[in-house]
This record gives sequence, structure tokens and C-alpha cells, in this order.
Amino acid sequence: MNNLVEMSKCQHPGCESTDVTECFYPTESGVTENPEYYCTKHAREHGFCYLCGQFWGGVERFEFAVIYGGIEGVCENCEAEVREDLDDFEEDDDDYFIEYL
Repeated sequence: MNNLVEMSKCQHPGCESTDVTECFYPTESGVTENPEYYCTKHAREHGFCYLCGQFWGGVERFEFAVIYGGIEGVCENCEAEVREDLDDFEEDDDDYFIEYL
């Protein structure tokens, strides 16, 4: 899920962060052309999901995620995976403690 890239610098003017995500515009061929690199803060500002790097700017549920109960700066696909992982973790946690009661 995470498209994190090491040793690249955020392309946002004035940002020195090296903790960046490779951001891309979706294409019909599926080939990433001319990727851009942004840190977590600036990926969101430029319309990219900071987890997978895909462009989601202009999509209402991405732009106004907080209003819809979503995670700001995260696309619907990545958010669903995060929530699923959290649900699995919580269920595993409950089972772990029940065994020892």
C-alpha cells in the first residue's frame, strides 16, 4: 500500500523533507509516467493520496474526507485497507485477552 521512496526530496517549493511518496497520475496502460515526489503534507495539498501516491484531487470524498468521516489525505481504497487492518487488529486483541481470563 505505501509507496514510500527513500533518498528523494519533496518537490514542493521550499520543502526539505526526504520522507516522500512517489506520486502519479493514473493512466490507461497502468504505467507510471513522470512520477512526482511529495511528503505526507504536500502530497495531500497537491491532490495525491499520501499512502499509495495516486492522484485523487477533485474527487469529493477525497477533498472533503473529514466531512464524510474519512481520513484526510488518504484515498478511498487505502482508507478501506487501513480500516480493515484496524478491525483485524482489534479482533485479534480481543481474542488474545479472552484466552487469559
